[in-house]
Amino acid sequence: MDYKSIAHWFAIGFFLGDKNFTNSRFPGIAQFGPNIDWHYSPKRNISFSDVLDNFSSIIESLLNKHLGSKKIILPLSGGLDTRTLAAALLGNKNIVTFSYEFEGGINETGYARQIAEAAGWEFHEYKISNGYLWRKIKELAELNHCQSDFIHPRQMAVIDSISGLGDILLSGQWGDVLFDNFHIDEYADIDFQTNFVLNKIVKLGGMELANKLWECWGLAGSFEDELYELVQSLLLDIKISNPISKIRAFKSIHWAKRWANPNLNIFSKYSEMYIPFYSDEICNFICSTPEKYLTNRKVQIEYIKSKAPRLARIPWQDYDLDLYQFQYFNSIYFPRRIYRYGKRIIREKIFKKPPLITRNYELQFVGRNNEKKLEKWLFNNPKISSIIPVDIINEYYGKFKNVDPVKYSHPLSMLLTFSLWCHKNNSIND
Repeated sequence: MDYKSIAHWFAIGFFLGDKNFTNSRFPGIAQFGPNIDWHYSPKRNISFSDVLDNFSSIIESLLNKHLGSKKIILPLSGGLDTRTLAAALLGNKNIVTFSYEFEGGINETGYARQIAEAAGWEFHEYKISNGYLWRKIKELAELNHCQSDFIHPRQMAVIDSISGLGDILLSGQWGDVLFDNFHIDEYADIDFQTNFVLNKIVKLGGMELANKLWECWGLAGSFEDELYELVQSLLLDIKISNPISKIRAFKSIHWAKRWANPNLNIFSKYSEMYIPFYSDEICNFICSTPEKYLTNRKVQIEYIKSKAPRLARIPWQDYDLDLYQFQYFNSIYFPRRIYRYGKRIIREKIFKKPPLITRNYELQFVGRNNEKKLEKWLFNNPKISSIIPVDIINEYYGKFKNVDPVKYSHPLSMLLTFSLWCHKNNSIND
């Protein structure tokens, strides 16, 4: 058992580098990508118009090359990544689209439906049902190898339905990281960068639980110092001077490969898949584009506006304003935000309507039926209790139920995932 790496995993939700639950290295890091040698080589004096033309040429040629005449399964959402792909594919009729939302949640599929209708594509919508996880949890543990938690990959609930819609699934994963920057000073030193990354990757409640486990397992030194030094050493391994580009590379090397990618196995088991934003061509385009052009999703927004104005007229979910109006979110549209907030409070406080489901754990951990399934994995698995004392598990379950469910949903989710890993690995030893 690699107890130090497991403590890191509890704190941030994924392993760093090639670490794993045991001292054997994790073998599947390069499976999906991105796999370039990250660099920052911005083209001097390039105009934004030329950047946009370069991106248009790259993304459209990649899609033509890898999709061909196959029937494409395109997930849609209210964000920009799949909308960017939709803009590039406008006019292609060999496409089936889908989207999903929480049962009892906000209307996420409404944005996707508008995109599909504007493009003239077939559209399917699904509800992520309460408690679906317990029917799928053992299969999910096999697919993602317990590398990351089980409540975030909502696609597991609907994969049986969507995998038969076409020949190849087109994923927009990682566009939001590549086509934005982190608004930090270009002269930020390595200590600032390290603290910035830690603030991004450490989850609510994760540091608290990891500190407790570090002490319980009798590991030397300070957990927080150990994690800080590890993150800093991994940043120093990236030979890029620009802090923004360095942090983007860090996220792509570690966060993408160790947190996001394990759940791509859910799709790849059932369908061929292509992820254009992981391609060498797109990643090298990002590395050669000046940071000033990558800020605030500018490339994607202007590409959609120029290529598919009717898609740009559909609201962006983050703002509920279209791509021509979203920049006024905090100015002329601020009164609308106040009105909607007041309407929601009246709905919940006066008319006693249940709050809308907005978080994954609310569908999988809340309610007596869910609690019974969760308690079974937390308290009736002798393998986990041989590594983590029941008192600690009970403490964090109690904090989730009685103190702060938002803060303690992450520790609880990681304890559940670790229990499944223990269950799968019957020959655990030190």
